[in-house]
Amino acid sequence: MQRRVMHAPTSKSKSTTDASVAVLFSGGIDSVVLAALCHRHVPHNQPIDLINVSFYNDKTNGGNNNIPNSPDRLAAILSYDEMLLRFPERNWRFIAVDVPYQEVLDHEKHIRQLISPLESTMDFNISTAFWFAARGKGRLLNMDEVENVRRGLNEKKEDTSSQEPLLRFANGDQSINNKKEISKQTCIRPGCTRLAPVSGCLFHACKFCCKKYQGPISSYLGRNAMICPIHNGNNKHVKEKKKKREKVSTPSALGSGKITTSQTKILLSGVGADEQMAGYGRHRTTYQCNGYDALQEELQMEVGRLWIRNLGRDDRCLSDHGKEARFPYLDEDLVAFLEAISVDQKCNLDLPPGEGDKLILRKVARMIGVEVSVYSVQY
Repeated sequence: MQRRVMHAPTSKSKSTTDASVAVLFSGGIDSVVLAALCHRHVPHNQPIDLINVSFYNDKTNGGNNNIPNSPDRLAAILSYDEMLLRFPERNWRFIAVDVPYQEVLDHEKHIRQLISPLESTMDFNISTAFWFAARGKGRLLNMDEVENVRRGLNEKKEDTSSQEPLLRFANGDQSINNKKEISKQTCIRPGCTRLAPVSGCLFHACKFCCKKYQGPISSYLGRNAMICPIHNGNNKHVKEKKKKREKVSTPSALGSGKITTSQTKILLSGVGADEQMAGYGRHRTTYQCNGYDALQEELQMEVGRLWIRNLGRDDRCLSDHGKEARFPYLDEDLVAFLEAISVDQKCNLDLPPGEGDKLILRKVARMIGVEVSVYSVQY
């Protein structure tokens, strides 16, 4: 990180409110670790910009005054709140880039030209987020909005701690006030070694596999099935949870922040973390089917194709605004270190999503004193 920020050019305006470095800030562990390490090496009198992009449909949501928050935006706001608490001596500037769907259509042709010859929907979606992030035009996050999201999370935690669910089983009614009281057995899904509740789950599966079994049913219904009483909760609880999510997702202060444009020329990206430390869902599937040896081969394949699959596309989108992308997770020394250790030291995919993936990076986060928000995972 020091090598990538120590000579970052300052803004031409020489303003003390302009940052020399910005982090593409999703709120996930990759970007949070980057921001915390960046704080160590950027002079404390300089701000650091945290740029987060969210898209919305302006026609259905009534314009800029009522932009709904995505789960990623909520996670980013909570991680930003943690940055403020952990490192109060730093001027952290959260730039919320809110992009209406019509503006995406206006720039679609240009973005597709930048990413050519890639043309898939996934490539376009990722590139669009990068392009608008590099432009850096958004609103400084209003602290009232941070407080609203924090309050919503606290209410959610209180509700979770006070719940005493009554679950109805096929063999009769049983009151369960503590999840630890539920006896466990090995998941019924072939190849899965996780524990599952002996009774209560309709599929006799662990939470992860239960969702897999519900997938075809959800596809048929056109919405989340939410039919397992022990893994989804009863219908009343689900409805109350949805109401609280809607309450947190539409704070009244939204859209009232000052409009600004990040003047930084250096953008720090977390590209490479998922590919090296098994952060994608497909990595978990590979491990469950064929074990760590197959996962090791897949990770090596993904790292080998990063230069042609990701870096050219991302660099063209970011540099289109005169910005330079820097990728700390692709530092040669770090890549060599991660290649030299076994894959089970980098991840533990027997643990649930959000815990076992990128396990080595989560340990780094604890070492440097940050706790990454799992708000979007909980929702």
